[in-house]
Amino acid sequence: LQTHEGVLRLFPVWPREQPARFGRLRTVGAFLVSATLRDGEIQPVLLESEQGRDCTLQNPWPGRELVLQRPDASAERFAGPRIRFPTRAGERLLLQPGRAIP
Repeated sequence: LQTHEGVLRLFPVWPREQPARFGRLRTVGAFLVSATLRDGEIQPVLLESEQGRDCTLQNPWPGRELVLQRPDASAERFAGPRIRFPTRAGERLLLQPGRAIP
């Protein structure tokens, strides 16, 4: 996990053929992030917001939408290389890949 200039990046330099995971790593912006890299793919990511700040994330699934699942069961879809979304203090968000972007 890397944070540079306020942007979270998941496994940015980790070899894709080598599995890895981390749990509840605290980042700049007061987020706890848990993620797994398996079979060359980043699996769904859990992001916990401690302070309710906006989160900016490098899309871990290039060429695909990012689907953000909120605790109230609402889902939001984002496209592009860099995603920014609001959070609430104490909120646990599930991030997962969506449809391929044409």
